[in-house]
Amino acid sequence: MFKIGKRDFSTFIKRIFKIENYLAIIRFFSIHKKPLKRIVNEILSSGTYPKSLRFNTPTGTHQTRLYSPDDFSTFNLIFCRKDYLHKNKHKVILDIGSNIGISAIYWLTRNNKTIVYCYEPSSDNYQKLKKNLIQFEGRFFLYKKAVSSTSFVTYLNLDKSGVYNTINNNQKVNFLKKEKCDVLSINNCIEDIIKKHGKIDMIKIDNEGEELKTVASIDKKFWNIINCLNVDGESVKELVPKIFHYSKVGSAQRFLKNDK
Repeated sequence: MFKIGKRDFSTFIKRIFKIENYLAIIRFFSIHKKPLKRIVNEILSSGTYPKSLRFNTPTGTHQTRLYSPDDFSTFNLIFCRKDYLHKNKHKVILDIGSNIGISAIYWLTRNNKTIVYCYEPSSDNYQKLKKNLIQFEGRFFLYKKAVSSTSFVTYLNLDKSGVYNTINNNQKVNFLKKEKCDVLSINNCIEDIIKKHGKIDMIKIDNEGEELKTVASIDKKFWNIINCLNVDGESVKELVPKIFHYSKVGSAQRFLKNDK
């Protein structure tokens, strides 16, 4: 099959007709230091990796270490296309499936007060995450665990890029190997944060095939103190209370609590 960069031709054509991708390209010029080069890198999945990427944010210039074209695309989806919904008032964030820290860095650079709780089960990704977030010392907490509907011990399937690691055995990905993995219940995660802060402003869930049952298992008593939910993957719209306004960008389902 003919490809443009890492994308097959049909996927590339579909993206041409989506307005959010044009808005993302415009944002390349305010976020990237070398926007034209980065646009080419994104379209053709080109560039040399690993590399350090410097970029502009509301809190100044920052940098992150990227390890593959997949990491670069993830960066652009979050920073330029703005897949994940975020409001300035969101200061306490639970990031499930933190990978190498790109989503966490996005929230940590919106202001200097945000705190992010990161859950990442892969040993390799966890080390990369730790190095990428060290610049925000004191504002993040790392947990080398997966998150799902209940707490248990299993094996994490590892893919080459590290982007699609999962405890879900139904995912259609060619995995290289496995590693033992502790899994924590989503309700335990939420409860721990609420004990410290009395609230949780946002939850992001991207746990590769576990999204549906993770959202389904959230205790009803917690919905009143969750203000925003971002979920990648299978549709969870019917599982989220109607007090949230729904929108979608790419594969990201965004739920924002309606203002009273």
